[in-house]
Amino acid sequence: MNESTTAETETTETPEPEMRPTYAPAALAMGIMFAFWGILTHWSMSVIGGLMMVGAIWAWMHEIRNTWSETP
Repeated sequence: MNESTTAETETTETPEPEMRPTYAPAALAMGIMFAFWGILTHWSMSVIGGLMMVGAIWAWMHEIRNTWSETP
């Protein structure tokens, strides 16, 4: 009779930082839509969409950085 025993290791789980709701994903989607809309209509819409995308990505990353810095 061959019985194998498994050694259970105790792992300490660090709690994941809880993200607060943000409008950044919706703003990013709207910026993408404006950029593509500008291809069909006028170049200024693409510029506005590009600026919105940059601002939304910056805001989203800023939120993530702040949440991670609050984690002990």
